[in-house]
Amino acid sequence: MGREWFKRLFGKSKKNESKTEDEPAKAVAVSAPLQIPISANSTMEKDKDLYLKVSFATDVGKRRANNEDNFYIDGKYRHNYGKNECDSYIELTTETHLYSVFDGMGGEAFGETASALAAARMEGMTDIFRTAASSDLPYYMNEYTRAANDAICDMCAERGSRGGSTFAAVCVKDGQAYPFYIGDSRIYLYDEGTLLQITEDQTLAVRKIKAGVYTADEAENSPDHHRLTSFLGADSGGMGLDPQPCMPVPAKAGVKLLICSDGLTDMCSREEIAQTLSQTADCKNSARVLAEKALKNGGMDNVTCIVLEFEELFGGIDENDCDIEEKE
Repeated sequence: MGREWFKRLFGKSKKNESKTEDEPAKAVAVSAPLQIPISANSTMEKDKDLYLKVSFATDVGKRRANNEDNFYIDGKYRHNYGKNECDSYIELTTETHLYSVFDGMGGEAFGETASALAAARMEGMTDIFRTAASSDLPYYMNEYTRAANDAICDMCAERGSRGGSTFAAVCVKDGQAYPFYIGDSRIYLYDEGTLLQITEDQTLAVRKIKAGVYTADEAENSPDHHRLTSFLGADSGGMGLDPQPCMPVPAKAGVKLLICSDGLTDMCSREEIAQTLSQTADCKNSARVLAEKALKNGGMDNVTCIVLEFEELFGGIDENDCDIEEKE
């Protein structure tokens, strides 16, 4: 089923058929990140008559005293420490856009600072990502990873402790979305009622699944589930950290991308996430709906979500839709 669905998304089979209202949303898991060489001369079809609906939300949750998550919203927003925030707006897809979620580790003194440093380093490279060719994105994402890792390592050395941060990022450029990540913050692709995780958690649990030590269900409930094997701040010796690239996703009407911290995925099943995304067509802030779902299910951790929704452009965009709609 997953293979046939990819054929539909990438235009290699029959024209898409409409989905009936009573057909349930599906969640599909993959055991490894989907990767192809990133080429500036991609033959994938580009849909120019699109706009991008962007929504984000972050919440400290019900059990944590502070929010160690952070986010980067295309240089337009900066997270305020200790604040629960949400907003939404729209963008044209004719320009380059960059979005990312960061999940800090190390407690209030280090986790918050680590994720803030990671976000600040990405903000500092905004102009580079906007002007870079799509074929150069892996190189510059490596440069970003090195800079963010070094900044976090320097902070930890000065304070005499250890901290770090995950990151999951999507760059929208030239009619495609390019995902990258380190750690266990995830990126999901939703299309035609199907939800697919396109990242692979870099955790000890996943390694043990591959080694045959755990089943997937055993890994989900094991203490190794959150033991990261790679994160920003891990490379104090300067050996090098490699951000993981995933298969570029063609920008097509109806496609949604979810970038999130594990505060969402620990509280909500894939089926719940798929069902929620299937019901947000007329919602101004899909990310907030997901965050509230995580809180309703217990809110055991900080939760941060960014939802990118590609929609067909009819008759132009009302300039009022580009304004801030809501913020807490």
